[in-house]
Amino acid sequence: MNFEDQIKKINELVKKDNKASYKLALDKIINLQKKIQPNSFVQNLTGLIIQRSGRIMDAIKYYERAHFLDPKNISPLNNLAYIYEKLKNWELSKKYFDKVRNLDPNNLIYLINISNYYLALNQHENSTNSLLKALKIDPNNRNVLYNLARNYANEGKFNESIELIEKVIKTHKNFFPAHIQYVNLNKNIGKDYLNSILDIANNNTIDETQKADLYLAIANVYEKMKDYENFFKFLKKANLLYREKNRFNKEKKLKLASSLISYFNEFDFTKKFQNYKEYKKVIFVCGLPRSGTTLIEQILSSHSKVSGQGELEYLSWGFKESYLKDEKFDRNKFDLSLSKNQNLLADIYFKKLKFHEISENIIADKMPLNFLHIGLIHVCFPNAKIILTNRNPKDVCFSIYRTSFTSDDMNWSFSEEDILDYYEIYNKITDFWKIKLKDKIYEIKYEDLISDNENEVKKMLDFCELNFEKECLDHSKNSKSKIDTASLHQARQPIYKTSINNSKKYEKSINPFSKKINIKWPIRKYVISKKDKTS
Repeated sequence: MNFEDQIKKINELVKKDNKASYKLALDKIINLQKKIQPNSFVQNLTGLIIQRSGRIMDAIKYYERAHFLDPKNISPLNNLAYIYEKLKNWELSKKYFDKVRNLDPNNLIYLINISNYYLALNQHENSTNSLLKALKIDPNNRNVLYNLARNYANEGKFNESIELIEKVIKTHKNFFPAHIQYVNLNKNIGKDYLNSILDIANNNTIDETQKADLYLAIANVYEKMKDYENFFKFLKKANLLYREKNRFNKEKKLKLASSLISYFNEFDFTKKFQNYKEYKKVIFVCGLPRSGTTLIEQILSSHSKVSGQGELEYLSWGFKESYLKDEKFDRNKFDLSLSKNQNLLADIYFKKLKFHEISENIIADKMPLNFLHIGLIHVCFPNAKIILTNRNPKDVCFSIYRTSFTSDDMNWSFSEEDILDYYEIYNKITDFWKIKLKDKIYEIKYEDLISDNENEVKKMLDFCELNFEKECLDHSKNSKSKIDTASLHQARQPIYKTSINNSKKYEKSINPFSKKINIKWPIRKYVISKKDKTS
């Protein structure tokens, strides 16, 4: 078999887009490399196969080799820019995007990839413009159509989004993300569509992650049809597959929470540290996912002085890079940085934030899991405001269970038991912060925000040292903030009360949380144990 035929066979395996085919493709291309002189094309294809297999960091070296062998080969440059964008390494991502732009500014893959880069930096207009330019080059490209539909949905243009998604599904029925988007946005889905995605889900050639995505879409269709038995059936099937891929370790999370409590229990929060320079004033909105963080960000970003930046991962990354050791808080390194007047967390955070090109002086960061870092926020971001959201336990736990989360930090969201275990950890550390920091944290209940919106909004703005603006009472018209989370449809609507006690309507069915959650609310006061003191 000649070189061209071997490459053709390898590409056919890649197009199958599953783990088994990637493994076989990798074996074949490694064997091929032993027989030929190093060349840019083969190195790039090897990197692509490795990347699709989930080994992103390993793929980088092959793309770099491909670029070295042929500096004018655009493919490895596109791939490097894409990977560094996914890693949120904005500096390197921009470096490679600039190289592609200089070589071919109308390259289709470049336009698709840089639209994602702009989206990640909340530069939505630039993202959409790049996709519209790509659409002129290839009007039927599924990735262009899907990404443009996603952007329109983020902007609240749901009809335009549905129209594009329907076009994708018509020509690419096995493009699974399109089905998820379509079900989430479309209220009028019938049995014909349900039967078609059931047929796709029964195809043995798709991998478990793809099957899980489809099961979730099927579950949501059944819910729209008020067939709650099948809704829970497919929801459970989806979550079982998600969970198998990424298991939750309660002990690790508990170990981390306990180590933070142990350290900050003896910490003097009244001590004045160096007034670290801040690029922007930050309002950290945190709590459990699905507890109202998106709604609060929409309200805050409706204010003329505030820019909503969505769920920024920068604080979590800074923490893992600087102060995480053996699954515990590295108190020695933190003490050392304080003694040297270093602010590693803020340095990392603001360095990445500068790429967002924000005109406002205040940003809202609504990464929910930042509740873990409230003590560190108070020390490292002295001018920041901290808002902690709470919602009825049954509602928030059920909402988490029925939502697909892609982050590794959300691997506890796929089973009732794991969610309840994590909820226990959440209570443990947030109760502690509330005692230690008291009036430094503004706690808001989702139900109060919905029931008494104007009063609660005014109190929240006052805590943030912001003057009241009537626009904050009509967040659904907020054009400044774009939403790229599971809450996008709800957050584009005016305040509605049907979300309160939402889980109750399922209790006569087989809601897994209806009997398992017996949490008293408001939650008990936290008491520091001997174990916490010695962690």
